[in-house]
Amino acid sequence: MARGSQWLGMAYKIAILWAVLPGCAIAPYSGNTMNAAQPYVLTRATKDLACPTKKIAVRRELGGRYVASGCGKTAAYQSVCEQLQCEVSREGDEPPAWRDRPDPGPIETR
Repeated sequence: MARGSQWLGMAYKIAILWAVLPGCAIAPYSGNTMNAAQPYVLTRATKDLACPTKKIAVRRELGGRYVASGCGKTAAYQSVCEQLQCEVSREGDEPPAWRDRPDPGPIETR
């Protein structure tokens, strides 16, 4: 009887792990868009600052603003992200825009 209850306890633990682990593996990618623009900023800063990627530090600020520093230079960027797709522009340039979407049209009332 003790052996049967041990097996039942082990099966219960395996079932819980089987249900929880896939969610843990996916969680960092399913909606965590907080730093989605950082790689875009780093790529743009590499060109704008004429500095190797390894020497650039990118700091995230509020409202999609990023500041990149490296090789004695600093540049600020504004980003707009839709999930993991982002557009980045240097501060002072034309700000990034949301992708074109069709006009929703008139609202009909009945």
